[in-house]
Amino acid sequence: MNREKTKNKPAFMLLGIRNKVVLCFLVPIIFMIIVGISAYQKAAAGMREKFQESTIQTISMARDYVEMSCMFIESEGTRYAFATNVSNYVGGALENDPVGKMLALETINLDLLTSLSANSFISNIHIIPNENLTILTTGSKQNEKGILNEHMQETASSQRDILKWVDSHPALDAVLETDFSTYILSYERLTKYNDGCIVIDISRSAIEDFISGIDLGEGSITGFVTENGREIISQTSVDEESTFSDNEIVFFEQEFFQSIDPENPTGALEVDFHGEKYLFIYSRSSEINATICGLVPMSVVTNQAIEIRTLTMQLTILAGIIAMIVGITIVAGIQNNMKRISGKLGEVSKGDLTVDIQAKGHDEFRSLAGSAANMVANTKKLVKKVRKSTGELEKSSDDVEKVSDTITDYSNKITQAISEINDGISRQSEHAQECVTRTNILSDEIQEVGKVVEKVELLVNETEGMIHKGMEIVSMLGKRAEETTEITSRVGESIGNLKKESEIINTFVETITSISVQTNLLSLNASIEAARAGAAGRGFAVVAEEIRKLADDSAKAAGEISNNVSHIMMQTVNSAEKAEQARSMVAQQGKAVENVVSVFGSMNQKLGQLVEGLKEIVKSIGKADEERSDTLQAVINISDIIADTSNRAETVNVIAEQLLASVKNLNTTADMLGENMDELKSEIDAFKV
Repeated sequence: MNREKTKNKPAFMLLGIRNKVVLCFLVPIIFMIIVGISAYQKAAAGMREKFQESTIQTISMARDYVEMSCMFIESEGTRYAFATNVSNYVGGALENDPVGKMLALETINLDLLTSLSANSFISNIHIIPNENLTILTTGSKQNEKGILNEHMQETASSQRDILKWVDSHPALDAVLETDFSTYILSYERLTKYNDGCIVIDISRSAIEDFISGIDLGEGSITGFVTENGREIISQTSVDEESTFSDNEIVFFEQEFFQSIDPENPTGALEVDFHGEKYLFIYSRSSEINATICGLVPMSVVTNQAIEIRTLTMQLTILAGIIAMIVGITIVAGIQNNMKRISGKLGEVSKGDLTVDIQAKGHDEFRSLAGSAANMVANTKKLVKKVRKSTGELEKSSDDVEKVSDTITDYSNKITQAISEINDGISRQSEHAQECVTRTNILSDEIQEVGKVVEKVELLVNETEGMIHKGMEIVSMLGKRAEETTEITSRVGESIGNLKKESEIINTFVETITSISVQTNLLSLNASIEAARAGAAGRGFAVVAEEIRKLADDSAKAAGEISNNVSHIMMQTVNSAEKAEQARSMVAQQGKAVENVVSVFGSMNQKLGQLVEGLKEIVKSIGKADEERSDTLQAVINISDIIADTSNRAETVNVIAEQLLASVKNLNTTADMLGENMDELKSEIDAFKV
């Protein structure tokens, strides 16, 4: 009983109706939060942009005001530079007129005091002449000698010009003992004829008062920075201490100040200062070479946006609380109706179909209760019908069991017959496969013999070609031998002709020898006759001597010719013998060539017969291969038929086994059907109709 209570107790569901309703109310709240965050971000960005624009405008207006004040000072300096009394004084024109000089000095001093009192930005005015005159000043120290050259060397940008605006003049301060801290800028201008200099100091306290009047927000820092780094700093702070010391350089040495673009003299950027985020606003004046700038804490910039964020969060939380209260109220009503309906359905699930399901209210749950009541009524009718059908199903289940047993017997017999068929087909398949294997081996051997025959045929063809080439070469060799024989015969004839010519040359040599002997005898007789003639025959004796020498030389030449001809005769005889031997050898070579040609012809004839025999062998092998192919194809067809028969028998066996399995499943299903029928009866009996 406790187990049933625990089982029927509603469990916590993550996706239950209550959680879904709560989620539906949370979705708009989440969107409100997202809208609030987006509104805060856009408001913060817009306020920052507007604040930045207004602050830049304030700083720019402050710069314009300072520039305008400095323009008035420039006009004052220009007025003094071109004033007649000043020009006469610094030019030395009044040195010879003491009365005029005194009157001019009184007028100049009165004008200086008037300008000083009329413009709060002016702290002192100085008129610097050369060393021969005294400096005119509104300062406390009077009657000091002029230092025009020294001052121009200190501040001049060229030989004839000086800088208009500077932030210090040490030489003048040293002479007049002026306090450096009483001014922040000075306007300097040469007089009409460059013989004097007008210096007007801008009051530091006036700039401080002006800077302190610029309110950029709580905790902001405002500054006036000159070109060389002199600063006037003002901080708006009520409850907090100053964020910098008295002598600290706040702006000039900072990286963000040095990074100001000269081409963009006015702007703003977010910077880090003393570990905090600040908005740095600046506006640089190119007229006076100074910058008015400020540091505004980012908390001041986004203060109003933070207030909007806080208000949005408060409204969102309030809307969430109201939505939760409404949601809880709705969920409570839904849960009560759900408990009432689920309780009745729980009784129905136990088998009690006599319960009455109702719901309070006029919403969808009333329709749900009506639908549940109709479902219970229909279930009651269904249970009655199922009770009637249960008996009929029980009879059908018994019939199915009987038919299943009969089918099982037939399936077993079919399976046994198919097994015997498969065994016979398997043996036939093995024999057919063995026949195919042996036929394949025979085919491989026939193909191998065919390949060997083809190789032999190729070798025979190559040998036949080589024999033809050999016969051609031997024929050419026979022709060359005949040509050699003919050439050798011609050489023999030439040698014979050479022998005859040599014999003719010997005849000529003998003739020359006899002539030289006779000439020698004649020269001897001439010498004898010349000796007889005495002095008259000396010339003839010389000629006779020369003739004798010529005869001796001719005899020697004839002897050498005879020797050469004898040597030629000997070589000619040897050549004739060699030529005869070569002719006989060439004749023998001709006979050998004829024998070789005859042998090659016989070989060619035998090779032709061999080729014809090989062709017959190839034809026989081709026929045997064709018959082998037909036999192999027939065996393969038989093997395919056996395999196909085996596959069909296997298919029939599989179908029989599947039929047997189906029958077994049918038996199992019939048994389960009987069991289910029993359970169904017991379950139906549990319903209270």
